[in-house]
Amino acid sequence: MATMHFFLPLLPDEHYFSRIARMAVLTPTKSVADFFRSWFSVNQSVNPLKDYQAVCNGLITHSKATMCEDLLCRHTSAGFYSHFLDVERRRELIKGKAKCDRKKLFIPGLTKVQNANCWRACPQCIEEDIESFGTPYWHVSHQLPTAKVCTKHVFKTLIAGCNGCGWENIDLRKNPLPVTICPKCNHDMQESSPTATEANVAIQSMGQELHLNSCSLQRPMNQRQMLRSVEHAFGRAIRTRNQEYWETKTQVENEFRLWTLESQIGSYFDIKSQAELNTMLCLDSIINSPSKVTPMAHIIWLVFFNQIGQPNHVGLSLVS
Repeated sequence: MATMHFFLPLLPDEHYFSRIARMAVLTPTKSVADFFRSWFSVNQSVNPLKDYQAVCNGLITHSKATMCEDLLCRHTSAGFYSHFLDVERRRELIKGKAKCDRKKLFIPGLTKVQNANCWRACPQCIEEDIESFGTPYWHVSHQLPTAKVCTKHVFKTLIAGCNGCGWENIDLRKNPLPVTICPKCNHDMQESSPTATEANVAIQSMGQELHLNSCSLQRPMNQRQMLRSVEHAFGRAIRTRNQEYWETKTQVENEFRLWTLESQIGSYFDIKSQAELNTMLCLDSIINSPSKVTPMAHIIWLVFFNQIGQPNHVGLSLVS
């Protein structure tokens, strides 16, 4: 008997890998791991850390060319990261060439972002998705590197793992659908979730705005680029103060370090010391070599400038 191939429709804000996971659950002839292997032709874990690199073979091979751009922008984190890529690299995403030359799409510092390789979910979204669609699923907005809270249920902290045993879902082949009970120790993962701060919500909102306002991956960026936004905001801060340049720069950097401590910004990264955090968020690096700095650093600095009274850049859609 021939195998029947079917495609489930993508649900609102659903991650592309999540659709494959739901299809795997409904396919009785294969295990979930075998189903994923048949799609991607490799035996590797399926986690969000990989999705910004054109989603391997699965997206391009099994999707119509006219749909690729919408899928990349709306159902992977490529919509977020495209603001930090030059035009040629963005075009490579659409053409699928990224799978042949993965280094060209390297996003600096991504492996240092906490929870970058584990799937995250909002417990309230899980309940609402089951009620509306009959199944829970993984949302793209919850997998963005800026995500700590749910954009729909503000101040609802995302489940990033189990506080009881330390389990994290890093592979959809083993745990295809989001749950609130730890599959390893049966602990309720909603318990003891950290409380979201005002800074968390601001960073989350900026990341989500970037993701939703991604213009065509194939069109050149005509407006001021995201990679120069911190430099612009810093210039505005310097011009509004009376001290000499270096004195003002030192003052701004000191205020920033104090703000990162108070706002627990270090929780966004897998780091061992405040000194390492200062290195990752170094203002000189962001201004002088912005493409070599993690996108999170750009966003965190922009949120800081917004919160100390600088203009809100009239929406990130104009920035990029």
